[in-house]
Amino acid sequence: MVEKYLKLNENQKTIFWLAAIGAVVFIGLCPLFFFYEIKGYSYPVGWVLGTLAEILSFWTIIKMSEAAIPQEKGADPKALNIVFYIALRFILYIVVLTVAAICTFTTWFGAFSLFNFWTTFAGLLPVQIYLFVRHLKRG
Repeated sequence: MVEKYLKLNENQKTIFWLAAIGAVVFIGLCPLFFFYEIKGYSYPVGWVLGTLAEILSFWTIIKMSEAAIPQEKGADPKALNIVFYIALRFILYIVVLTVAAICTFTTWFGAFSLFNFWTTFAGLLPVQIYLFVRHLKRG
């Protein structure tokens, strides 16, 4: 298993650590499934939604950077792809947070409350924290 991890490139290692952080926090939130009075199930499920959106967001950053910095010599950056991946990332954030806000703060859709807004929002944050810490570590 360690050999497979060592063969991963930097972006794949980042996705691995984001998924690992998401899994550890999800396991920590699992006891909330038993608190039905406060709709405790919405906290871990919201975290999963935020974590999945975070990983997809990081993937769009990878694709945007590949379009901005072509690997072949003499190739031009693809501006349309750059704009597409930036727009996709922000649309993803808007959709995920809007769905979580509707589930948390309104009674629309028959009081559908599967996702908690605050844990969904928190699930989007580890990518920024991880990249900041990794940048500081490298100096």
